[in-house]
Amino acid sequence: MKLETAIVAGMFALGAVAASTGVANAVFIGNYATYEGCVADGNSPLTGGTQWECVPVGDGWDLHTY
Repeated sequence: MKLETAIVAGMFALGAVAASTGVANAVFIGNYATYEGCVADGNSPLTGGTQWECVPVGDGWDLHTY
């Protein structure tokens, strides 16, 4: 029983670390009314860079960089 508990606890800890690594690196840049505006700033070296994502939200699109 103790071995199973230790295994489950270890798996939970690894899952928590894996889930937090991607979220911690995302940076919110701004909110855009259109997808095209979000993509334009995502492609810009000043605001986007090499890795970016336009995420749909209720009032438009949010630009996140990684």
